[in-house]
Amino acid sequence: MTISLRPLTLADADACDAIVVSLPYHFGHEEGRSDCAAAVRTQRGLVAERDGEVLGFLTFRTWFEDAAEITWMAVRAAHRHTGVGRSLMDRLAADLGAGGRRLLLVLTVSPNDPPDEIDDGYQATRAFYAANGFALARDFGGYWGGGDTPVLMIRVLD
Repeated sequence: MTISLRPLTLADADACDAIVVSLPYHFGHEEGRSDCAAAVRTQRGLVAERDGEVLGFLTFRTWFEDAAEITWMAVRAAHRHTGVGRSLMDRLAADLGAGGRRLLLVLTVSPNDPPDEIDDGYQATRAFYAANGFALARDFGGYWGGGDTPVLMIRVLD
């Protein structure tokens, strides 16, 4: 069975919410879950599906003329490490590059934060982005209002 990629629609919102709720380590704060729910209802994005089941999604915003930012991304736990995330990322990068954008940005938890509590925590998230062409650029201490420190990662698009 192959994965199909398509634009995110409002009809996907409940499926995306269910994915987020199923990943309590990465989406453990109610405010974050609410922000993600709002994003899947208002921002552009992509969905990966197989046989009508949403396996993963991402949302993004465009900044200025040259840059876009991935605002949220999640893949069902059972489908992580199977190419779903990479497929979403490759499609977004190709679409943005074809549209003239030069940079793709993402914020995630910094490696300068205390060690992750689980083996497949944010070090795996950073490794995923690094494997997809992103480089660590800058920490933004206090940006998220306490707790975790975000790090900006940047990918130059072809």
